Amino acid sequence: MISQSASVQVTDPARVATLQQRAADQHLSRDPVWRALVHYEPNWMRGGVHSEVASPWFFLAGEAGHTDPAAELAASIAGLFDATPIGPREIAPFCLFIARRKFLVDKLGIDTSGLPVNKCQTYERWRAMVAPREASLIFPAAFPNSPSSMFGHTLLRVDSNRRKNATELLSYAVNFAAAAPEDKRGLGFVWNGLTGGYPGVFGLFPYYEKVKQYAWIENRDVWSYTLKLQDAELDRMVDHIWEMDSVRFNYYFLNKNCSYQLLSLIDVARPSLRLTEQYDWYAIPSDTIRSLADVPGLIGPARYRPSMEAILRSETAQLSDHEQLLAREIAHGERAPDNAEMTALETTRQAAVLEVAYDALHYQTASEEIEAEMETAEAKAYANEILARRAALGGRSPFEPVTPPARSPDTGHRSLRVNASTVYADDNTSLAFRIRPAYHDLLDNPGGYTRGQAIDFADLGFAIDPDEGDLAITDFTLLSITSLSPRDAWFQPVSFTVETGARRRPSGRVFTDAPDDLGFFLQGGPGLAWGQGDLTAYVFGQVSIDANPGLQPGYALGAGPSGGLLYYPIPGVQVRLDTGLMPYAAGADGHYGWARLDAQVPLIEDFALRSGIEYESTEYNDGLRFNVGLQAYF
Repeated sequence: MISQSASVQVTDPARVATLQQRAADQHLSRDPVWRALVHYEPNWMRGGVHSEVASPWFFLAGEAGHTDPAAELAASIAGLFDATPIGPREIAPFCLFIARRKFLVDKLGIDTSGLPVNKCQTYERWRAMVAPREASLIFPAAFPNSPSSMFGHTLLRVDSNRRKNATELLSYAVNFAAAAPEDKRGLGFVWNGLTGGYPGVFGLFPYYEKVKQYAWIENRDVWSYTLKLQDAELDRMVDHIWEMDSVRFNYYFLNKNCSYQLLSLIDVARPSLRLTEQYDWYAIPSDTIRSLADVPGLIGPARYRPSMEAILRSETAQLSDHEQLLAREIAHGERAPDNAEMTALETTRQAAVLEVAYDALHYQTASEEIEAEMETAEAKAYANEILARRAALGGRSPFEPVTPPARSPDTGHRSLRVNASTVYADDNTSLAFRIRPAYHDLLDNPGGYTRGQAIDFADLGFAIDPDEGDLAITDFTLLSITSLSPRDAWFQPVSFTVETGARRRPSGRVFTDAPDDLGFFLQGGPGLAWGQGDLTAYVFGQVSIDANPGLQPGYALGAGPSGGLLYYPIPGVQVRLDTGLMPYAAGADGHYGWARLDAQVPLIEDFALRSGIEYESTEYNDGLRFNVGLQAYF
């Protein structure tokens, strides 16, 4: 009955055989806890299961353990009686697979006192260091400027039972990420991530390091949700985190990503949730948070940690125009922290100006998005000078805390969107449909998302001519990213837009006699945005490439300006005006120009009305298109 592997050297074969038979009689290999611990998932469109783990040493039954839960369970029983070190850490199975061992000991009533290895000092020291009290799910908001974080990110925070109030920075973070070289973070990272070109690994880090990375360096707001796990569930999850050290998975950006694998840890804690089974095709961080929120009593209310940028914007808004000018001049080193105009202010206003100047200088030296005006050492010395002056004034900070966004990520709209609309163009009325798996565009309700940030993936449009019954694809957006980052006195970010897929040229109207073929396109470029309150204005300089049989000689290279306004008149209502002109510089003659006015109005939960009017102009024709439709989010 003993399942053999090359390293098995059991000390009591008869006892092992008895325990294996008892496990077989109890069908323990079918237990959801066991399936979760070895990361088994059903095979697609055929029977059986396979483990998602890619590290061969993880399976004590050898290759058989990858697809046979019973064989791996039998080998794990034998491993308890084997002192041979295995894995990169060279630890005996008794101490390497803690959660597995506790499961087997509990289910089979194994007396561990006589086993060849029954003490795990390294694990005990690690467990004492982590000292788990509770766990929280952490969501750093989307960061479109980085292809590796364009949909946001999730990680777990394990809070210590030694933690005092407001000392969460001393906790530990559990992160899953692609093991990619630091210099491979651009489009190459995305390609390898889509195709499984990188291994994925778990890591345990001091939480303050992750806060520094996300909130201080990348300037991303961070949300946290307490996981309401029972003590036994938390213990099993933490033991499994120990087991995951050096274990490799195949990393896929769309589905087997950070959010999916963190759900697998929560499945280990409470296998009845079966969270990972909901995400066969893609797992978007915000969607996985909503999956947890859908389970009654599983997560606590959202808690908000503002980014450095959000803090600085909030503080600046609480200064007068004169105080803002003083803060900028002090931060830039143009005035001393104790200049005459400063000392003429009330003490509390001096404190406010100095705090803003210090935070701005800190932001400039920490942020990856801007170039600091001073060398790091010089900036730190000057920041300490400002801080000393502020400390000499005494008193508490005069600023009100940053107001959290009205809606947290778990309350935002769902990513899958379906749209049905009526389109009128060239005296022709047609029915149009769209389906978009992910994620968010500028007209979707921004509640729970980052304003001015849009990512659309695999957005497919098609139309039916009601008179002729013809069906045609109107367009397909493989990927569209727009980042509108408003500029002000402190912040000078560069906005951008990029879009690729298939579209029709030279005419976007489908059911006409004009040449109207579908072809590849790539369009985008940098830009600038300005905003105050609910209104944002933007301009872009764009370049476009079209490879399309409807063009002569079959392609066109264009470049030109575009711009528009994005307006939020009331919560839930979005209005966008967008216009541009793209003269062709090579290939086909002519140009492509457009002007669009679109709006979305909420109806009931998960349903909205979207309508628009568009003018389109090419070398061959021009015309208006009207559309009105209903869209639903799932």
